[in-house]
Amino acid sequence: MIVLTDSETATGYRLAGVEVEEATRDGALESLKALIQSGEYGLVVVDEGLVPDPVQASEREMRGRDLPVILPVPSLNAAFGEGDDATAYMKDLVRNAIGFDIKLE
Repeated sequence: MIVLTDSETATGYRLAGVEVEEATRDGALESLKALIQSGEYGLVVVDEGLVPDPVQASEREMRGRDLPVILPVPSLNAAFGEGDDATAYMKDLVRNAIGFDIKLE
């Protein structure tokens, strides 16, 4: 399994022990295609903020392949509205999981 996401969100996945491929919006589609063609992964999780419809965008590369499964997930920006505090949310998740606060700067 690998997650294709932006550098800001990548840290959270890495803290969870997940392998991450960082990409920008401009290079994300090429990164997705390379991950598919590598044949190394059974599941590729794709941030929809980078590739809006990754299943359709990778249709050509997936032709004749069963794997990897492409799983689109909402981007962090889509998950939180303008008034929501993503940092506070992540801080609460970490505190609940490990029992104390970690200050990220």
